[in-house]
Amino acid sequence: MLDLFYSHLIELKNLHHIRGVLDWDQQVCLPNKAAAERAEQLELMARLIHQKSIRPEFADVVDELAANSQQYSEEDQVNIRETKRALDRQRKLPASFVAEQAKASSLCWNAWMKARPDNNFAAVADLLDTVFKLAREEAHLVGFEEHPYDALLDLYEPGGRLSVVKPLLLKLGDELSEIWPKCAEKSAQTKVITGEFDEAGQVRLAETVLKGMGFDFSSGRLDKTHHPFMTGLGSHDFRVTTRYDQSDYLSSLLTILHEGGHALYEMGLQKKWAGTPMGRYVSLVIHESQSRLWENFIGRSRSFSKYIHRVVSDIFPSEAKSSSPDDLWAACNAVKPSLIRVESDEVTYSLHIIIRLLLEEQIILGKLNAKDLPDAWAELYRKYLRITPPTDRDGVLQDTHWFSGSIGYFPTYALGNVFAAMMIEKIREELPQLDHNIEQGEFQPLLRWLNENIHYHGMRYYSTPLVERSTQRKVSVAPFISYLKAKFDV
Repeated sequence: MLDLFYSHLIELKNLHHIRGVLDWDQQVCLPNKAAAERAEQLELMARLIHQKSIRPEFADVVDELAANSQQYSEEDQVNIRETKRALDRQRKLPASFVAEQAKASSLCWNAWMKARPDNNFAAVADLLDTVFKLAREEAHLVGFEEHPYDALLDLYEPGGRLSVVKPLLLKLGDELSEIWPKCAEKSAQTKVITGEFDEAGQVRLAETVLKGMGFDFSSGRLDKTHHPFMTGLGSHDFRVTTRYDQSDYLSSLLTILHEGGHALYEMGLQKKWAGTPMGRYVSLVIHESQSRLWENFIGRSRSFSKYIHRVVSDIFPSEAKSSSPDDLWAACNAVKPSLIRVESDEVTYSLHIIIRLLLEEQIILGKLNAKDLPDAWAELYRKYLRITPPTDRDGVLQDTHWFSGSIGYFPTYALGNVFAAMMIEKIREELPQLDHNIEQGEFQPLLRWLNENIHYHGMRYYSTPLVERSTQRKVSVAPFISYLKAKFDV
């Protein structure tokens, strides 16, 4: 029976990866006129995967294994437990609904791709309302104990509850709101890195940093896209994407560290369990903890600035001569309220996430429609960051998540910051030479710790138990706040 169980999981893995290739291509290569056909292709794949996931002969096997799981190994028990949990969710969703949702998300995403540069929120508002309506419907089809938002959050953070996440992030928001003005004042005179940095040179820089981090280019690739992301399309196929600003190479560099952190997580999963929960990332919160750890706690450190200054001297020699490692550190750590989430500093970043969480809560309760979003967005930006978006392009149109149907994703970023701070605190205890290693471009001790303590476990533990186990601390925002206060001396 286990053989049948695992053979079906491998088949589902392959179908998911085929759908992933279609999605990756849509975001990287797809011609504009192909959008409608791609929506139909994604609709078909969603329908096929759903049908395969809940077909009676497989569901019966999963139910029987779950009823007698104690006789199997711990790893088998994890795979049975998580497959049963996913199956129970899928059985509540009609195939017609799954297909409709996939098509609606694809059409909305493609409309957003045109609406954002045109600053035309009205052109995508109706499609976005459809995505929101389907998200609310999904929550009620799946069911929930406390809040409909929990049914969506659970996709990205298994077992996550708004009643836990919201108070934690609001506490974080209160702490950040108190310190960010002080941090901004201290970095007001930061030197700005300016110049002309050709794309070919930035690609070389990105590849050098990725290789240094431990990214295996024989099992991965780097591409250019509008909105950076990473996706795994097989146990030896990991795609990192970024975008380049020819006047600011640091923007792409930090993106590479972020997306590279995602890739290293999936590369560090156990290959022998590929296609099963033991070979799958546990949650987007842990995924984001890895990307935020590399981007911020490593990439914005003084030791990394020393390392990257040497790398830049070979690629952009005139830039290296006109700036020092301290200049790079200061430029990477300038604190200033920003309209754009992905361009924000690490102090104010989580405030962008809290704003989105509060909006999502109202969206899922049906108290906020698409047409109301620009005004609600502006109000919260004035409250938390004391700025107002002058255009929708710099406001509600900036993120891909809602337009691609990912409602409930945003909290994972801020929670990732909290968990990453807990991890780095423990890592520094166990790797006292960490800063020296980073300065020398030696990232393997850090990657080894992450592999052994986080990546290796797959879905054995959920996020909170995993982090508390690896750090021997209870989840708290305190390490993150302490880290920021020490870094900026506030």
